[in-house]
Amino acid sequence: MKKAIHHVMLNERLDECFGILDDIQRTYRTYNAEYCKITQAYPKVMDDFYKSFEADICKLFKMWPEAERAEVVRILTEETQKKQEELEAVELAKWKEKQAEEERLREEQAKATGKPPPKAPAKKGPAKEEKP
Repeated sequence: MKKAIHHVMLNERLDECFGILDDIQRTYRTYNAEYCKITQAYPKVMDDFYKSFEADICKLFKMWPEAERAEVVRILTEETQKKQEELEAVELAKWKEKQAEEERLREEQAKATGKPPPKAPAKKGPAKEEKP
């Protein structure tokens, strides 16, 4: 503006300055409007974030809301029954393997002594208790 020679040039420079100030004002108002939206939405965003985070952590530790109690009991009962069946199958296999090993040892002992193998005492398999 200091280099303007006459009023016409001065008015052009002044219009340029006002244009720049208008751009600054528009940019600030846009920024301020967006900032206000963000600050107003922040509490809800954080609530949603923490609720989903809490739900994920609770599921990791197998903790569910009370409202889902019936479904959770059903799921946990099925998981428990499945694990129990697996444990019973493993133990039964071990027991059968032990019985076969005892029978093999008796037969080897009978061959070594030349006597007929003694009859194995009647043993029952692991007792299966009734499940509730």
